Amino acid sequence: MLWTAVVSVGSGSAHATTTVGVDVFSHLQRERLARVGGESSSQAREALLDQLLADPRSPYSTTRTHPDFTNDAEWPEVLARLPGNLSTENAVAVLGWDLGLTRARPGQDIVPREGFRDSFVAASATKADVDADIFWHMVDLTGFRHFTKAATYAVAMQILRRQILETDPARHASLGIDKDVFLRVMRAAYLDQVPTYDMQYLTTLVQHRLIHWQVGDRATTGSRALPAAFRVARIAAAYRDAQGYLIGYPCNSDATPRAGTAGSGVEGDERPLCFVAATDRAIHRWYVDESDRQARWVPERELDGVQRLAGFVAAVFVLLDLAPFVEMIEAVAADDLVTARLVTRAEADLAAERADSLFCPLPE
Repeated sequence: MLWTAVVSVGSGSAHATTTVGVDVFSHLQRERLARVGGESSSQAREALLDQLLADPRSPYSTTRTHPDFTNDAEWPEVLARLPGNLSTENAVAVLGWDLGLTRARPGQDIVPREGFRDSFVAASATKADVDADIFWHMVDLTGFRHFTKAATYAVAMQILRRQILETDPARHASLGIDKDVFLRVMRAAYLDQVPTYDMQYLTTLVQHRLIHWQVGDRATTGSRALPAAFRVARIAAAYRDAQGYLIGYPCNSDATPRAGTAGSGVEGDERPLCFVAATDRAIHRWYVDESDRQARWVPERELDGVQRLAGFVAAVFVLLDLAPFVEMIEAVAADDLVTARLVTRAEADLAAERADSLFCPLPE
């Protein structure tokens, strides 16, 4: 069941929200489900996204600080139910962050960490909260030809590093935290040296975080943590920028899209996006298409490390293809409202069906 914790609100660096421990979207969706019912809530969600973005058709859209729904009669009630006395501006900032509507322009949205050689690469990797040593090592293992797979495992390795560092070593075994997996992967000189067990372990970590998003968690950067699907997509974008471009960089030096070079995000336009200027949601759409393209390449050796890696990534790809946490939050909210007798079971089932349709059985 979704719940809220103590809220911490700060100004933060650049425009990354530092509000943690609060779940604005879940509260808002409960209110909407109670008001319009399960059948109309998905349309309400799309309207919510459209209101949050200044130009919903553009991958580079800014967000609105006072979208129309903040003028609705129920908005003060939503704010009143949130812990921490959040202002409208902070609550809207949390919504934009969680729904993938924010960007990663260095010095404007994100203060990049060191160790990435390039400020644009650093900004995307910093927003995804992946350390430089993990970032470079995982793509060294897979090669840039498979950077979408490397992105998945880079995020998994970062999750594992944080578990190791933040948990009492005496509790590692009981909690299933395997430090040896992290050490073996970081010591591997090439992918064939990574045991199958380690790949499966990391796959399970990503699966769990995709299904059980720790809403309102704080990243090691001090900002609010991104949902895992957007973290993976951001790392993939950082890898693409690190590769370089033959026909010219898609961004200007001020992190704006370069006219005639940067992609528009329109279907059929295969030009690369200016990733740091694009929203997480737009990058996620690109990531899904790029993952599909890379999956079509058949390795020369049928049983090499890349082939094994591809098999494990396939187990999590359905969860990455389209970050399902929105539908899951709706389903949980609907169940809560049934208990409170504010919506019918039939209405709640509509929300549950949308969530279920995004999943396939996880491998045993």
